[in-house]
Amino acid sequence: MVEVYIVRHGETDSNIRQACVGHKDVPLNSRGVEQVQNLAAKLINVEFDVVYVSPLIRALDTAAPLRKKAPMVMSYGLIERDYGDWDDMTFEEIRAAAPDKYREWQENPIDFRIPNGESAAMVQERVNEIMDKIISENDGKRVLVVTHLGTARHIISHLLGLTAEESWRFTLDNAKAAVIQTDKGKGLLKYLNIC
Repeated sequence: MVEVYIVRHGETDSNIRQACVGHKDVPLNSRGVEQVQNLAAKLINVEFDVVYVSPLIRALDTAAPLRKKAPMVMSYGLIERDYGDWDDMTFEEIRAAAPDKYREWQENPIDFRIPNGESAAMVQERVNEIMDKIISENDGKRVLVVTHLGTARHIISHLLGLTAEESWRFTLDNAKAAVIQTDKGKGLLKYLNIC
């Protein structure tokens, strides 16, 4: 059995704008820093065996106070979706800049590949691969995964045996955690949006 804590990074200014921020390396804002401090205080008694984190600064700065003495592994597999030409744009900005492509995206949200970016299906495949590796290497351990909203949704859906389409059925707020126990390929969602 592996117990996985999935944490979304603290708030950024892009989150406030409700922008589709992907690989753009935006920092936590002051509220995000405070959220992470509160999360660390609430998880003070939770010991992790290993911490896996997206290489973007907002995830790294969220992971740092949570890891305590656990080794930290940066993984590109946990990075947010690559929004390509639309990185850090709001839905309204995307619709105004590329109305036909925006319509395609809304009509086919899983397979539509963002110009110079990724499709949701590509992200799901990347996430499945890294999470299968993390699970297989950490039997009997408590693992912390610090990542982004879209990636977290794909992680949760994969560990629960759901599809990419079903990843939209839940959300994870900034500096909140989901906890899943997984055993022999079956996942149990214990908590969502805790802390």
